[in-house]
Amino acid sequence: MRRVVVWIAIVVLCAFLFLLVANANSLDDGILYLRDMLAYSETPAQPLNESGRFGFCKQFVSLRNAQRARFIENFLDARGIPFQRIPIYNAKFDNIFVPFSQQGPYTIYSAHYDKFFDEPEYQGASDNSAAVCMLLVVADELNKQHPKKPIALLFTGEEESGLVGAKAFYEDATKNNLQVANVLNFDSMGRAGLAARASGERSGFVFTIPLLGEFVYDGREIEPASTYRQPNSKLLAQLSRLVPITILDRMVAKSDGTYFQEQGWNAVNFTSDDMYYLNETWHTYQDRVELWDESNFQRVVDLMLGYARENQ
Repeated sequence: MRRVVVWIAIVVLCAFLFLLVANANSLDDGILYLRDMLAYSETPAQPLNESGRFGFCKQFVSLRNAQRARFIENFLDARGIPFQRIPIYNAKFDNIFVPFSQQGPYTIYSAHYDKFFDEPEYQGASDNSAAVCMLLVVADELNKQHPKKPIALLFTGEEESGLVGAKAFYEDATKNNLQVANVLNFDSMGRAGLAARASGERSGFVFTIPLLGEFVYDGREIEPASTYRQPNSKLLAQLSRLVPITILDRMVAKSDGTYFQEQGWNAVNFTSDDMYYLNETWHTYQDRVELWDESNFQRVVDLMLGYARENQ
């Protein structure tokens, strides 16, 4: 009997070690998630200053999707910033493209402005109100000083309907021969640090089950993992000189940047690096402004402005 128990223990240990080795690439991302979970507090380190440069964001979160498009346009109009409306197929609102140079190849900062539940009670604070507000602050700053790079901002609609706005923009850009160098896509922001994530057809944590393959867990379901892509290492090295960036190569994101990558554009999906926070609030009514940390807003703005000011 004792010998049987020993052999069972050996088999279990070997299976555990086999699983551990198979998931060696996932361990660092998993450890970061555990760290964030243990350290999580609903009280942000630096609550949003309502009278500061990001104060208007608290008004933005309650707007419905069509109202959000008008808010963005009114914000740009009030500052004399020219923009283009690019239709999204049969949608009631458009993509909004804001070029700060007459010609490319452009580095595009993008964020989707639609929210998952199109109702006033749902704020969609991290997904994706925060990033829209960051881009608007950047638009105001770039309008005051000519960037050294050809920079453009892109506010997409219908991301939550299946990246529809991104598809419409890509088709329009291809039709009009718009030259694109890079796309920095910002989605699920507003707290902690900044992360660059792999892109795939399903969002979540990728892990391996030996003999069965790779799977992705989104906090709710486990499904087979699709092909996923890593962001351009050279571009990330340039950006990391401006602000700290956590690389999450097994925490896969599905956002507009995913579609742009699939079409061959050099795109990076950026999110908050606090994956526990994002997992707890994603597409829920707990995704509220009270959880925002202004230091995250400032870090992202510093990245965009810093990169725009660099020589080509």
